[in-house]
Amino acid sequence: MIRIYKCIDAPASLAETKAYDGEDVKRQLLHDQHGKCYICERIRDTDFEIEHFQSQEGHETLKQVWTNLLMACGYCNRKKLHHFDHLLNPLEVNIEEVIEQRLDYDQKKALFQSHRADEASVETVRLLQRVFNGTHRMRTLKEERFFESAMSAMNRFLELVNAYLLNPNAANEKAVRDELAIDKEFLGLKYWIIQNNEALKQTFAKDIIWNKK
Repeated sequence: MIRIYKCIDAPASLAETKAYDGEDVKRQLLHDQHGKCYICERIRDTDFEIEHFQSQEGHETLKQVWTNLLMACGYCNRKKLHHFDHLLNPLEVNIEEVIEQRLDYDQKKALFQSHRADEASVETVRLLQRVFNGTHRMRTLKEERFFESAMSAMNRFLELVNAYLLNPNAANEKAVRDELAIDKEFLGLKYWIIQNNEALKQTFAKDIIWNKK
């Protein structure tokens, strides 16, 4: 999960209709979020929903407010529902800097640790843990498939990183840099791989400052 940038101008349908999920809203959010769910950062070409950052339950006045609408995948939207209404706002906070995001390959789980103790940071960690590690002690099939997908993507990235560290030529550097582009998946996890290695940080520091406008 990282900071995202959203167009300031609200889609016209929000003012002209009673709907919050008009085609112009979907199109703008897909464009602004580079086709990615704002929570898990997976690219979702068709499996996407308009998500209320502060849920409709108890926040009816925010139902059509543009700044309260984000794009999420069905998997994450069902994990969040109305249970997480005090998250760090990805439109305002550099979440990738506030929350350490890692994969523990031995235990097959994701690790999230906040550098702050405020309610929003703690709640964001809890949501990410639910998304990546499951709701209960044993992952459901969907949760297992999700985690395997994340592991596979990060394994490919680590292969590119290791190839660069062993042979820091132009081609290997470009391969890593391409995987750090704003339209790629799991940038929050990739951020901490780069951040915790001085050699990588020296080369790719400018590639991990997404959406700092």
